[in-house]
Amino acid sequence: MVTHARPTPIGLSPAQLRNRMILSARRIITEHWPRVDRCPICGSAWPCPRTETAYGYLATVGQGNWAPPTTRRE
Repeated sequence: MVTHARPTPIGLSPAQLRNRMILSARRIITEHWPRVDRCPICGSAWPCPRTETAYGYLATVGQGNWAPPTTRRE
């Protein structure tokens, strides 16, 4: 039986793909970060489904407690 190597998406190494996924998850969390107790994008209660998925991924790579830096929003 011949085993084939799994193709690398977009020609990225596993480490590069992991880093992109981490950045994407952090971006989702930052964009959906609550203003009071609701997601400003989805309008649903915190945590919204997208942030739950993003935090789920970050937890698998050991960064489950990440939170966006506090920024002043006007």
